Amino acid sequence: MDIVTVVLSIILVVSFIMLFLMQIRIKQLRKELDELRDRVIITGEELIRLSNDIEDFKKINI
Repeated sequence: MDIVTVVLSIILVVSFIMLFLMQIRIKQLRKELDELRDRVIITGEELIRLSNDIEDFKKINI
């Protein structure tokens, strides 16, 4: 009975360590996602300017 208790205790401790490491990695990934999201956001003004540039490019007739 003692061996089973020790083995289960070790498994439990290892599980908690893995849970802690996974939590740290999730925080890192969320931070990276927020940084990427900030770079990708296009404001309405930028979208209007881009559409105007496309229309001007179409008028050039290369």
